[in-house]
Amino acid sequence: MSPEILPDTDENKNSIVDVRCTDNHGRHFIVEMQVARQTGFNKRVLMNTSKIYSRQLTKNKQYDLAQPVYSLNLLDHTFNQSENDWYHYFAFTNRANHDEYWDDMQIIFIELPKWKKMNIFDLNKPQDRWLMYFTEPSLFDRISKEEYERYSEICEALESVEAKNFSPEKIYGYELYVDSIRQYHTTMSLERKAGWKEGVAEGEELGKQIGLETSLQIIQEIKKNILSPEEIAIQFNTNVEMVLSLKSIV
Repeated sequence: MSPEILPDTDENKNSIVDVRCTDNHGRHFIVEMQVARQTGFNKRVLMNTSKIYSRQLTKNKQYDLAQPVYSLNLLDHTFNQSENDWYHYFAFTNRANHDEYWDDMQIIFIELPKWKKMNIFDLNKPQDRWLMYFTEPSLFDRISKEEYERYSEICEALESVEAKNFSPEKIYGYELYVDSIRQYHTTMSLERKAGWKEGVAEGEELGKQIGLETSLQIIQEIKKNILSPEEIAIQFNTNVEMVLSLKSIV
């Protein structure tokens, strides 16, 4: 399906994921590859998952027809501070009884660097095979013919991503997709820079205003001739040099 998750209105956020698809049962799948850390990434994942779940029914369909949404997020960086905990599986559970849960939205984060650091590659385990596919695909170049046949789904996946197997239509479609992603991030980057400059200008103006107000308050305290320069500095959370400088002009 289209990787773009359109917003309900022009004011809401637009989302683009790496892979979005459905199966024959109508279940929805989202896959994201995240190379660098991104602030609020977990909330973005939750937002995209809930968007797809909430929009799958037309007004004539009953709620019990809603199908699960699975979000798989492969991270090329650390997700939490735990040294060995690399697999994170989230679902709705009853906090009093974790055996009771709803599987309508399932979100999985996999920290590839942590898994790779453990250096445990067991070809007999499907999970390990697929993680090897993402982290050490060259390992499959050395497998025997018998293993190739046993793990045909992995080998098929490796072959499918080789450019020589792409039709001109696939290559053109992929280039359009990559170009749309680049345009989106370029636009967002420019908007962030413009917002940052505007924020700096507003901050400088506000800082001048606050500084002037604080200076006037300090001068009033100096004129009272009750507190020492050290006590005034503590009261206004500033340094003694500033108080003395203002005192010299009063």
